Amino acid sequence: MTDKIFPEIGVVHFIKKKGCRKVIVKVKQNNEVYVTMPWLYAQKLAESFVLSNTEWIINQQHKRKANTKTITESQKNITHFHDIEIAHGIDNSLRISVRNGIIKVIVPNNIAIDDQRIQDEMTETLQTVLRKEAKLYLPQRVAFLAKQFGFSYATIAVSSAKTRWGCCNSRGRIIFSLYLMTLPFNLIDYVILHELCHTKYMNHSKDFYALLDVCCGGNNERLRKEMKTKTMDVFPKFNKDDRPPLSNSSN
Repeated sequence: MTDKIFPEIGVVHFIKKKGCRKVIVKVKQNNEVYVTMPWLYAQKLAESFVLSNTEWIINQQHKRKANTKTITESQKNITHFHDIEIAHGIDNSLRISVRNGIIKVIVPNNIAIDDQRIQDEMTETLQTVLRKEAKLYLPQRVAFLAKQFGFSYATIAVSSAKTRWGCCNSRGRIIFSLYLMTLPFNLIDYVILHELCHTKYMNHSKDFYALLDVCCGGNNERLRKEMKTKTMDVFPKFNKDDRPPLSNSSN
């Protein structure tokens, strides 16, 4: 991969891939641009392609920026097992602590809450909290559902993947994204059952979906459509009433 900075666009990452048959431009969540091109495609041609599509790229960056979510002072229920308290301090230091189910953020008195550095620090803390919650909650929930529906599996792991909620390999090792913990509990169960069904069928065949539908009480299609509306980020996608207590959720 090679990088180049374009004055109006910013950093552009050029990636050559074997098997790629055309130039593809994508604007990622951080507004950086990724250009995938055929293995033997000339770098200068790819750069010219970017320049000829500058207006489209800038429009996509503006759209992403407009749709960017921020953590605000009015937010309370930030995860299933943690609340967040945000206040401005009397000095210029940012302080974040996690204790007894509370994420406490003290923002410097001269910096706005939507400042990118503040948002990045809070996001990093939330990722750490979500990972801890996932490691506490998911193994016990997987064990419960596996026993209920007669599945067996090898191990459970948690990753920071942002492309798949979960995956299961042929050896029965199941990996869940930490962002799974931002979903309502019924959708967390749906993803768990989806991966457990892969211990029986390592595909998405009719038999796989028939089994999943049985496990979901006939609601597979509805839950599947609902999942398609969810994004993989640190922001909660559940109602505050969907937050049962967990005795070991404190930091």
